[in-house]
Amino acid sequence: MPAKKKTGIIESTEVLPVDKPESSALSEVGQIMQSAIAQNASIDTLERVMSLYEHSQAIIARQQFNEAFARFQQEMPVVKKSKSAAFNTKNGRMEYTYASIDDVVAAVQPVLHRFGLSYWFEQQQNGPSITITCNLCHLSGHSIANTATGPVDTTGNKSALQQIGSTVTYLKRQTLVGILGLACTDDDTDGYVPDMNGDSQPQTQSHYPDKDFQRHLPEWRASIESGQQSAERIIRKINSKAPATPQQIQQLKAIHIQPRGH
Repeated sequence: MPAKKKTGIIESTEVLPVDKPESSALSEVGQIMQSAIAQNASIDTLERVMSLYEHSQAIIARQQFNEAFARFQQEMPVVKKSKSAAFNTKNGRMEYTYASIDDVVAAVQPVLHRFGLSYWFEQQQNGPSITITCNLCHLSGHSIANTATGPVDTTGNKSALQQIGSTVTYLKRQTLVGILGLACTDDDTDGYVPDMNGDSQPQTQSHYPDKDFQRHLPEWRASIESGQQSAERIIRKINSKAPATPQQIQQLKAIHIQPRGH
């Protein structure tokens, strides 16, 4: 019988201890409460005392959160894009790489736990839109939130449940990456692959106007030569409006980063 495949489990290191409220502060509150009760203080007075104590503890919790998050950022990992996707369009094929929610979680969770940080998601759906809120919390009790809303993903041949699941997964990734300030490395392999299937059906979608292409070309050339943008990234921007022609793609890819000093 073949050996069972082991399931990978992420083991986090020991969580750093969280400072407890000082006993002197607690005793002072207790003494004030006892003194107020002995003097027949009103309920309003007692409530004000407790309110002041809770406010001071909230300040301490926020300070502890900020310190833990600063330590997390010092060791914050870079999330690599290990997933790839591709889909056909009427005039070609779009391919790209991306970091999935699993990639993000695997990279950040051990570091978050080491500093007493955790996260959870809240989900709401209003008609065709889905809202996801990512909450980031520290053991002290202080938390922050990041919210994003997007339409249900109707691309491809997904079922109704798959459409919702795709949107939820995407928004979870976006809110988690955003709240942590993560950077995902880009293999920069995205690009437009011309359709080579020889299909003779008439095209119903026009290409990117060459007049507009030539008008923007000097700006794009400078951006590529300076290293600010890659040709593939500019091609993706063009394709988001209308498919670039093979000639336009070839012209952009012929531009290279210029060495410093030229």
